Amino acid sequence: MIKIIAGKHKNKKIYTPLTMKTRPTSSRLRETIFNILLHSPNLKLKLKNIKVLDIFSGSGAFGLESLSRGCKSCIFIDNSIESIKTINKNIEILKEEKNCKVIRANAIKPIKNKLSINLCFLDPPYEIKNVSEIIYNWSLSGWINKNAIYILEKRKKNNFKLPNNFKLVDSRKVGISEILFIKKLTSPE
Repeated sequence: MIKIIAGKHKNKKIYTPLTMKTRPTSSRLRETIFNILLHSPNLKLKLKNIKVLDIFSGSGAFGLESLSRGCKSCIFIDNSIESIKTINKNIEILKEEKNCKVIRANAIKPIKNKLSINLCFLDPPYEIKNVSEIIYNWSLSGWINKNAIYILEKRKKNNFKLPNNFKLVDSRKVGISEILFIKKLTSPE
């Protein structure tokens, strides 16, 4: 089990999948991510009422932390049955059913949709190599608005090339992980 760090669900425990295929984002790393989102001069994101997409969700810790801190809603995407069960159990524990949607799907190939997600978190298994392509495909899927912030958690020794038309806004290395904050370039109007 791990704890929610801050907000209305502070210190509440949530479950993690029993499989060794997932690695929940640590409390320290989640705290670092939210400190950057709230205080980086390049981001300064207001969490209140934004929509979050948690891709490769695992336990759903990032999305649930987002809801605890005031985000409006979260969609969780994972293809593991065990992860989906765990996320649903955690949503029920926190009584966040009305603010969440859990989808069992292949996060590598997003389906088309019309939404306006503001914050997209990706924590793919470290062995996935085409992360740049995955981010690019999600940006074209219709799920995520053009001004959204994408957060990628990756192993710091793994190479990553920014997708075309994206820029790195901020980054941090914590333990074996690296967190990248990226945005899609917008054309001048």
